[in-house]
Amino acid sequence: MVLPARAPDWVTSLSNTGLQFARFPNTPIGQLAPRLLVSVPTGQYVAWILANGALQASPKLGIEPSIGDFVTVWLNKKMQDVEVVARGDDEWEIRDATSYMKGKVGVDRIPGVVLPEDTPDDRGFGQPTPEYRTQLAQLGANYARIYADHCGSPIVIIGDGREFLRGQRDELVNDAHNWLDKDSSVLLDQESGQVSNPDRILFHPFMILSPEVAQSNPWLRTISPRLVIVTRWSYYRRMDPALFASSPMVVIANRRVENNWNAIDETDELQDLDEKFRSMELGSFPNGIFVRKFVGRVEHPRDIDEEVEI
Repeated sequence: MVLPARAPDWVTSLSNTGLQFARFPNTPIGQLAPRLLVSVPTGQYVAWILANGALQASPKLGIEPSIGDFVTVWLNKKMQDVEVVARGDDEWEIRDATSYMKGKVGVDRIPGVVLPEDTPDDRGFGQPTPEYRTQLAQLGANYARIYADHCGSPIVIIGDGREFLRGQRDELVNDAHNWLDKDSSVLLDQESGQVSNPDRILFHPFMILSPEVAQSNPWLRTISPRLVIVTRWSYYRRMDPALFASSPMVVIANRRVENNWNAIDETDELQDLDEKFRSMELGSFPNGIFVRKFVGRVEHPRDIDEEVEI
């Protein structure tokens, strides 16, 4: 398929939607979080166009780490998990075997993202290849910090058919460069089979995960990506209700998939929008694209003892 050099109107409108939604703050437990249903005649490229916009939003790195926390941080030219330790009476330090960072308590923000207590040990690390680091230099002189912040606030795409999704990403990055923001095109060009390994979340700027990922990885449920993009309504229904629930979500309803017609009926009772969300202007969309706001309650994670039934 030959993609036009100039981005079509639907690309512009959906990129803007991804940007706007990624700017929503994360929602506390017990409250209603913003969700958006995007109905399209075909889902091809849609998830990556939304991700393109979302990567232009400022990363959301969560609470500031404290001494004793384990954090994911850029150290020694890679993303890795380390503990924040005290150094004397008024300094903190993070280190691995060969590198360290330190600062003043209450003065210098401890870098990185705080990990849940039940995060697996020995997750390894995420180290960009030398070739990819050359591309990352396009982000600016401080590209390592920029890249680390994007990894700490990733875009998560939920769906089966992960090879198909990666193939769509390849087509956009390689054949439709003008459809993407300059920085997004670099961040999305990371070639790594590890972006579908749930243990590697926060090591990459984007992830592609299964709807059932929380069943074997319950610790993921309290992580808050910048934006979650679900590629089918049926996948949204299959997800653990607590998985990434505090993050804003966009659910794609591909009208070629019969199951997605249920989305309109099932969101009828999910219209308890607060004023900020209700008044949010999403802009205009080309013919054939319809959007609907709805909400999902942020549930406290429960023990997983059986599969979600749909």
